[in-house]
Amino acid sequence: MSYFLRIFCQSLQPVTAKQITDFILNGCYFEKIPRFELLPAETVTENSSWKSLTIYYQQGKRPIRIELNVNDILLQQEIQDTRETLELSEPSSKLQNLIQQLVASKQVIAIEVDDEGLSDCAWEMIDCLEAFLAKGWNGIIYAPEDGFYDENLQSIYKLLPSLSVAI
Repeated sequence: MSYFLRIFCQSLQPVTAKQITDFILNGCYFEKIPRFELLPAETVTENSSWKSLTIYYQQGKRPIRIELNVNDILLQQEIQDTRETLELSEPSSKLQNLIQQLVASKQVIAIEVDDEGLSDCAWEMIDCLEAFLAKGWNGIIYAPEDGFYDENLQSIYKLLPSLSVAI
């Protein structure tokens, strides 16, 4: 079953596919070197323009897919959908701060995983990648059905079970 994690980033500095692939390769998360597929298709370089990156990390396992949306209609829709979920919560200054961070986002990185079949080493890589992206691009991590996390993977806002909807 697909599960989408999102990192809403306030930085205008683009995240490159090379930064992500280098991070994964330097982390030694997998026994074998994963294969990367970039769309639009081109060689992963520092200047690659990309929309999605697929990581084939283990035969027989569904790959991990990462999508980037920068200042586009899809980014605005992601912000709006997440904001609508949050606005069902009890109003508070903490909630308002979170909404302000979301609205200020310049890019969102969505990570699609198979939450039932993902290996432990792949989950470790995902956690580390989320922290790396949130730290480097001033982001907050959104885990639907759970809540929001900072760059240290510390909870900053917990969703109530009745408000947890996958978007």
